[in-house]
Amino acid sequence: MSRSLIYITFAFLLLSCEKLYHPETISIGKIKDYDELVSAVNGVYARLNNAMGSYNAYDANVKGDDLNTYMQVYDSYYVPLYNISCWQDRTGTFKTDFTWKNLYPVIISINNILNQFIPLSDQNTKNREILGEIYLIRAYCYFRLTRIYGRIPLISNIDINYDLPRSSYTEIYIFIESDLKQAIALLPSDNKSARIPYETPHRGTAKAMLAEVYLSWAGYPAKDVSKYNLAAKESGELIDSASFFGMGLLKDFAWVWDGAHFHNSEAEFTLYFARPDKLPVIDAINQLYGARLYDAYSYHNFKTSPGSPYYLIDFPPAEINFFNNYPTGYRKDLTFFNNIYVPNGKNDEPQYPDIDTGYFHIDTVGLCDRIAYRKFYIQSYIVDDHTLYDYIPAGEVIINFGIQRIYLFRYAQTLLTYAEASARSGQLNAKAYECVNEIRRRARHLDLYTPSPFDLQPGLSSEVFADSVVWERAWELAGEPEGRWFDLVRLEKVEDLSKLRNSAEGGPPYPPITKDSYFFPIPQEDINLNPNLGK
Repeated sequence: MSRSLIYITFAFLLLSCEKLYHPETISIGKIKDYDELVSAVNGVYARLNNAMGSYNAYDANVKGDDLNTYMQVYDSYYVPLYNISCWQDRTGTFKTDFTWKNLYPVIISINNILNQFIPLSDQNTKNREILGEIYLIRAYCYFRLTRIYGRIPLISNIDINYDLPRSSYTEIYIFIESDLKQAIALLPSDNKSARIPYETPHRGTAKAMLAEVYLSWAGYPAKDVSKYNLAAKESGELIDSASFFGMGLLKDFAWVWDGAHFHNSEAEFTLYFARPDKLPVIDAINQLYGARLYDAYSYHNFKTSPGSPYYLIDFPPAEINFFNNYPTGYRKDLTFFNNIYVPNGKNDEPQYPDIDTGYFHIDTVGLCDRIAYRKFYIQSYIVDDHTLYDYIPAGEVIINFGIQRIYLFRYAQTLLTYAEASARSGQLNAKAYECVNEIRRRARHLDLYTPSPFDLQPGLSSEVFADSVVWERAWELAGEPEGRWFDLVRLEKVEDLSKLRNSAEGGPPYPPITKDSYFFPIPQEDINLNPNLGK
């Protein structure tokens, strides 16, 4: 989407929805023409960017084995992160409601728009295409919500309903499937013909997401294994028509993350955060996920070399066992910082001078000193002029890492989805092998289409092949918002965390892991308003 999208909002979308069922006054402004429809939809993107543009969007993801967290706002660094009691702030308030409180307002905003534009048959082509975008966004919101909170209420209108029950998993997935099929019918055909070329969704985007939905639907908790066949079908059709949709695997893993390929064929559903008024420096506020420098006091500080400015980081580091077990080679070198310089001093405590302590390997430094993920920050921008930002204290050193975009889904994931779904549906074939092997070759900086010693070799059982693909997903999508944690849930491998995580970083001993550990609780204030949500 255009970098200006997140600053354009339509008045009726700006609902105050801290609590989903609060009886707010909902003012639905009349959308009179296409330009106002675009403004309204841009407001939806603004809400989605805000929902995903924070480290809090990772509250669920850090429960996996690829991410850890500095736990700066909590009482302890080293805790079993799936244990709900650990997700309390110092006042005892649960900190598990960020996604709930930020994605449901996106859904409500979409419902406001759809309330004015049904039946769709009466709308012109441009209106229909842009409505396809918000069907897709609503599907994504529900997809993420159900995988974090389990059985959730489905809201498809603008009415306040204090008796609304939690839906079954089958009902939830059918609703998501319906929205995505509607999006496929309405969206423009490919990347080039998208409303904003190479940024807003198109039919390929919806097919990629539908394949991921089917893969999840086949696993826990819905466990409809027939959906593996549909996951293979949707992802396979997308792969076969990749050139038509303008999609494909970039030949160099670095290109996925650098500035020269800001728009690229691997991006299937991507959010862009850069602000045009701060280019080419790029807004330091936004770094990877729209981080806010008024939170700078809680950031972890580190240097890449002695004497360099401090870097303000707001992203969970890698879990040490995951880092140590990650296959060595080109992709690992791009995915992680291996060695960092840790000063004996803090940026926010200038009275303590830096001491040249030298470089440390990341698995030898304390958790709150460590930043491990490099791939998000390959293209770096450094800002040390506080006058750019009127709300930053004088003299504050500001560093910005990275390009302002977040991949929710990318083409490599579709290749791996096809490979796994083909195996689990009894259709393991040469195409499935080639899909995963292209990614394994790229991980070693080899030609994508030339067989290599690192390829999975033919003759594997479906189970062994699928397990290999699951690990390839873990390594390829490490640290990304639609990666590892959700795979652990759908494959019922959360119980394996006691073997996967390091004991110093929230590993064993664990309290007993039950299926309740898989999901966050619905916020109690909403249960108080609607007791059916507690059932």
